[in-house]
Amino acid sequence: MARFGRYVAMGDQAVSSISNFVAVAIVANVATAGEFGQFSLGYAGLLLFLGAQRALIGETLLVKYSAAGVLDPEARRAVLGASMLASAALLPLLLAGAAVVDGPSRLLWLAIAASLPFVLVQDTLRYVFICEGRPSMALLIDGVWAALSIALMGFVALTTGSVWGVVLCWGGGATAALAAGLILARALPSPRSGARWLSANRNPGWRYLGEFSALNASTFVVLYLLAIPLGAAGVGALRAAQLLFSPLNTAFSAMKMAVIPELVRSRGTVVFRRRLIETFVVVAALACLWGAVVMLLPASVGVLLLGDTWRAASELRLPYFLQYIAMVPYTLLLAYYRSVQANKLSTFMRGALAILTLVLPLAFSYAGGTVASAWAFSLAVGVAALVGGLATVRWRSKSRSGLPTRQDPSRARTSAPGPAEPDLRPAADAR
Repeated sequence: MARFGRYVAMGDQAVSSISNFVAVAIVANVATAGEFGQFSLGYAGLLLFLGAQRALIGETLLVKYSAAGVLDPEARRAVLGASMLASAALLPLLLAGAAVVDGPSRLLWLAIAASLPFVLVQDTLRYVFICEGRPSMALLIDGVWAALSIALMGFVALTTGSVWGVVLCWGGGATAALAAGLILARALPSPRSGARWLSANRNPGWRYLGEFSALNASTFVVLYLLAIPLGAAGVGALRAAQLLFSPLNTAFSAMKMAVIPELVRSRGTVVFRRRLIETFVVVAALACLWGAVVMLLPASVGVLLLGDTWRAASELRLPYFLQYIAMVPYTLLLAYYRSVQANKLSTFMRGALAILTLVLPLAFSYAGGTVASAWAFSLAVGVAALVGGLATVRWRSKSRSGLPTRQDPSRARTSAPGPAEPDLRPAADAR
């Protein structure tokens, strides 16, 4: 199982993504247009918070703790407690959304808010299992969530048609999966230990959160700004074309999450380079295969998927295809940076992408409209990957020549010779 752990972790991500897609589809079938709009806003907020937690806690866990293998019970309690604190900090934002809407929409927002703590802590538990080299446990609890929530959601949709009830069933599935996972992990969250864990791991945790926030902010802002030169229809075409390639986002994210623990554990061995090459081949093959599927998609299928937006979105397939080809080296570099804790390089590359994503599409949109904007997004990823690659070559060249290189404190703590045991205990104990 250990040999194929990364593929089990990818399978877990696939189960999680598919079950979430089915959940959204069930909600769409029982909701009115207005209710689905409210659900989309609340659900988008929940996903944004989930991504922020993964950057702050999940990636830090994989990077700094994977080399040690199985975590001790106190470390598990601390990580889960950190997730509880994150959910407590984010929950008021969803409750604020519930406070400003009326009628049935308020119940819908409250159902999403009630689900948030269980979804976030369950997701952190997945990262704990993957960090420990037990991705099958992550797959098991996600399977419990998928099977239970889809069955309950389908039942409620057929019997009552209550949108907020359907959402509660989704959150209930997360709660059941969390309970099963806590039993398997033999640990309960400890917020006090979680606070110490966040403090002890603030570098690189806050850096990863900053990278995530900058990228999401630039993408969010540029879409609104593009509505000025392109109009709502142009922005819709860009989003629709992106939707065609969205499975690759899931695949790339899953591959990165699955391979980082193995890279951390194999650092300094011949297996490390082998894993990097294997990751490149797999990610490139996925990009080419899915890209070919989208490029050859018949118009009838496209209309079925996107409706009237298909005609405009179909013209954007080639630049988006090339964008995801450029995402291959970008994803590989990010996995490499995480595994060797080259945190400044990752911030440099992702910061470059955030700036390019904000500037280039706007500049191109005034010159060539929607199609030019799509090419600009592709160019932004390609240039960011090139910048990251050149910076990596320069950094490695300095390392080989023995020139001093500035290290982040987090990397300095874990780069000593011998088996690294990076801050497994809460901060108070480590002191």
